[in-house]
Amino acid sequence: GGLGATHGDAATFPRLADVLGFVRPEDLLAVAEAVVTTQRDFGDRSNRKHARLKYTIETLGLDVFREEVARRAGVRFEPPRPVNFTTNGDRFGWTPDLDGAWSLTLRIPSGRIADTDQASMRAGLRAIAQVHAGDFRITPNQNLLIAGIAPSARSRIETLVRQHGLNLHETASPVRLDALACVALPTCPLAMAEAERYLPDLLTRIEAQLEVHGLKGNPLAVRITGCPNGCARPYLAEIALVGKALGRYNLHLGGDAAGRRLNRLYRENLDASAVFSELDPLFARYAQEKQIDERFGDFLWRSKLI
Repeated sequence: GGLGATHGDAATFPRLADVLGFVRPEDLLAVAEAVVTTQRDFGDRSNRKHARLKYTIETLGLDVFREEVARRAGVRFEPPRPVNFTTNGDRFGWTPDLDGAWSLTLRIPSGRIADTDQASMRAGLRAIAQVHAGDFRITPNQNLLIAGIAPSARSRIETLVRQHGLNLHETASPVRLDALACVALPTCPLAMAEAERYLPDLLTRIEAQLEVHGLKGNPLAVRITGCPNGCARPYLAEIALVGKALGRYNLHLGGDAAGRRLNRLYRENLDASAVFSELDPLFARYAQEKQIDERFGDFLWRSKLI
């Protein structure tokens, strides 16, 4: 798979991953090497924007790609075995490890560790680092996992977390817990619009709309990027803004909570007020017509609104 794209270039697009099949653990490295060499020899090396494995598979077809990888690796793919993921995302808060230690996952908005008027995250994590003997791990969802906490250190770390406002995993709304943004302006030279710096205001307005329609507390995957390269995985979100120009975004709708469905481009080149004008009637219908525990993205597809 791969989620990067380029505005106005139909030859580029986000794509979900495919399953090749099942291989034995002892064959894993040979298969991985065969995937790399197949991409090397069959990938589009003349166009950097098209030099991605997803486009190679799209061009060759999955069956041809699978056969080439199997030939190079000297293995035979078995049919895929059933896999069932019961949860996804980060497990916020305290979780026990198998070795008797503990892990603590903290919500870090946009992955930005800084001291602000709201929380002294940087100072707090520095204080934790001075007493913590385990690991710090960054998650794919821009959060931080403090791993290998001895039971005797748990109380001390919990105190530091609360003192420095690092307990957003306990206080933030579901919308804020799941939201992602790329760094965008002014850091990224590819950015066309704001993302990280606009995210707090975006979420505040979305939460206000949800509350108006009696949807306060509903989970909702919201993501925003400053360009179409997809660094915050916007094409999998239930609601995504993809930067088009300063203050203007493409609105994508309809991803699922598990990240197994691409969303669709719903409207192009909207300013902030137009984005919320588009979302408001959809939230109204969702509030009136949704089924029990039905997510917003699933509702949009079932109701043929996208």
